[in-house]
Amino acid sequence: MNNEHRSHRFGHLIRVPCGLAIAALLAASSAQAQTVGFGRSTAPMYGGTGVSPMPANPFPPMKGTYAPPHKAPDGTVCISVRPSAHPQTINPKIIDQIVTVNNTCGQSINVQVCYAGSSDCIKVALSGYQKLQRILGISAGSTAFRYEYRELY
Repeated sequence: MNNEHRSHRFGHLIRVPCGLAIAALLAASSAQAQTVGFGRSTAPMYGGTGVSPMPANPFPPMKGTYAPPHKAPDGTVCISVRPSAHPQTINPKIIDQIVTVNNTCGQSINVQVCYAGSSDCIKVALSGYQKLQRILGISAGSTAFRYEYRELY
């Protein structure tokens, strides 16, 4: 009986710290909501084709919440994203929804492009002065879509 009591007590001593460690990890992951992919990110920028853009948020984020965007020496932003939509050759009712990501600066920058309000994303790694075209997704007949992008640090 004594050995049985000891093993039950030992099992309890292991479970409590493990439970506390899991709870701490869950709390830490929710506290880092503005970190994406490689670490910190810039505030999301919105755009779209064939639809009105997302309205600006009337409540600016707290200072320091997001990383600043990469900028050229003249103060212009380095990254621009342009949407387009093209029908596929084999079946023109299937539309490729494409984003062209352009880096006008000399430094390498990682960009995450998502459908607006979605976790359906692609990551684009750009070298300095590079422009890349990527398919964000496909649609059955719709050329209109909204996107958001962030620079990843």
